[in-house]
Amino acid sequence: MKVFQLKQNPEKYSCRSYLILGTWSTLDDVNTVIDPGIDGSIIDQIEKIYTGVGKNPVDLIVLTHNHFDHAGGVADLKKRYNAKVMAFSPGENVDALFKDGDQLRFGDRQFEVIHLPAHSNDSVCFYCHHDRVIFTGDNTLRVRNSEGSYKQFYLDFLRQMADCRVRTAYGGHDLPVEEGLGEVIEESIGHVGRALGLAQGFDQYRL
Repeated sequence: MKVFQLKQNPEKYSCRSYLILGTWSTLDDVNTVIDPGIDGSIIDQIEKIYTGVGKNPVDLIVLTHNHFDHAGGVADLKKRYNAKVMAFSPGENVDALFKDGDQLRFGDRQFEVIHLPAHSNDSVCFYCHHDRVIFTGDNTLRVRNSEGSYKQFYLDFLRQMADCRVRTAYGGHDLPVEEGLGEVIEESIGHVGRALGLAQGFDQYRL
């Protein structure tokens, strides 16, 4: 699997967009864009990336949620590449819906859909068990203090990621976390647990 981080238009508020390709760019790979951003500005970058001989540069567009800074560019990419668009909830230009637990192929890897309605009711993460890589959208694995308001399912999600020993996290706005992610998640579990009034019992999740 290859992950390309695509730059957004610096004059507009947008999210981080990602292009996922297979390692060898074979015909079976599903070239996938996660969150095209607020407009179609990433198209110029995609056109300069080798995406495979005889392949559509983008086969699939998936949304971590339907907020405009993530989904505004869907129409431009769909028109340019005739790509299929998938999301958790219906929206303009969305062709099909996925649900919690679904397995989707991005590039040459399988990703699990994890519904995590913390940032928004339709927010999801995409997790690759093979490479221990996650795309979190506007949810985050880095919780810096115990002052926020959280639900139990968020703590359960962090515990799940600790158990999976996830290695790399790509966020919707933050820089990717590629080193020390286990320690980041451990700290976040403590903060969220204290915010929920469950300050004891976190040693079992130490990595």
